[in-house]
Amino acid sequence: MAIRAAGMTDVGCVRKHNEDSFLAAPELGLYVVADGLGGHAAGEVASRIVVERVAQFVGETTEKDRTWPLEYDTTLSFDGNRLKVALLLSDQAIADDIRRNPERETMGSTVVACLLSGTKATLAHVGDSRAYILNKEEIRQVTRDHSWVAEQVANGILTPSEARVHPFRNVITQALGNGGDLEVEVQELELGKSDRLLLCSDGLSGMVGDAQIWDIVNQSPNLQTAVEALISVARNNGGEDNITAVLVGWEPEEG
Repeated sequence: MAIRAAGMTDVGCVRKHNEDSFLAAPELGLYVVADGLGGHAAGEVASRIVVERVAQFVGETTEKDRTWPLEYDTTLSFDGNRLKVALLLSDQAIADDIRRNPERETMGSTVVACLLSGTKATLAHVGDSRAYILNKEEIRQVTRDHSWVAEQVANGILTPSEARVHPFRNVITQALGNGGDLEVEVQELELGKSDRLLLCSDGLSGMVGDAQIWDIVNQSPNLQTAVEALISVARNNGGEDNITAVLVGWEPEEG
């Protein structure tokens, strides 16, 4: 068995251009989905900056013996620090780009990123791009949306079903490049060999319910087919936003 990954992005059925970016780099154990914000203010630039900056920093930190550019968080593992700092550097890079290009002042990006080492998955996210773990028994959202409706659900004001259709469901409370204090949420999980890890933008999670995501992944013969089916169903359900998915899991080795 070997780790495999499949990723795909689609403009959807409503937007005129795609502001999402993704990366699947098994050689680094790195998987990223970034959802750009800002429309004509170049959300696609922000998401591309995130993917490129995260990949650059993770690639530069394969060895522990190096100068650390920001404060090292002793409560996190080495991989946790790699992802946290990579996201903070991405935030700075977007801000730097805005200073050079003031017309992009409202651009930003959400992000969910994973570093996979063996069966240990280190996740970091900002915003409402999500990570799920799926297996034959269940689907489980393992990231917490940084959004207004998620806060209302946590406080018992809205139910999850109400949150899915609430007019403020797209209002996020954290994003890279938006200025102010940024809280990168980091966690570590153990993956079983039957688990699949799904990273996605809200263009997928907002159009396809958890139960339907679970059905599609479990009925698909491989990761690529599953990703293509997820994108297709999101489009068929309305495709109101750009749709991006990266699916990671163990598959038999070829040959």
